[in-house]
Amino acid sequence: MTAPVIIRTAEPGDREEVRELVREAFSSEDRDGLEEVGIVDSTWTLDAARRDLELVAVEEGAIVGHVMAADGDLAGREVVAVAPLAVTPTRQGEGIGHALMTELLRRADEAKLPLIVLLGFPDYYGRFGFEPSGPLGISYRLKRNPHFLVRRSATYEPSYRGNFTYCWEAGGEGS
Repeated sequence: MTAPVIIRTAEPGDREEVRELVREAFSSEDRDGLEEVGIVDSTWTLDAARRDLELVAVEEGAIVGHVMAADGDLAGREVVAVAPLAVTPTRQGEGIGHALMTELLRRADEAKLPLIVLLGFPDYYGRFGFEPSGPLGISYRLKRNPHFLVRRSATYEPSYRGNFTYCWEAGGEGS
């Protein structure tokens, strides 16, 4: 019998294991996963991750999934963004990522965050209520990925508009 996967708030002691998980999750024959590891490291260095919105999935003492949400800037307003969602390759497709996102969004709703943004595939993230950002007047200024999505909450209001910048991009490219 397999032990259940436990979703909990990430702790500083998890960081090395999380780095390796993220690298493995985003590596393939033509990618090394270091871009995503850099995003995680930069977010930690900037102390921008929301402590209550950085989660790990743990099974038998090993971290098998990770997700974090961090502060970003939407036209001068603080908005939370998710990046990245990672699951160990041998466990992808088993619902671990779904469980992490579900818990992150539950906590975001509990905190009454008006919206959350992310770069991701609409077919996957649509099941969590994410929708294209363009019709809402929200754009990702670097446009490296056409799948910039928004999830509105009950406290959302249409005044949230403009260009979004991730915390690790502040002062960088395009500023």
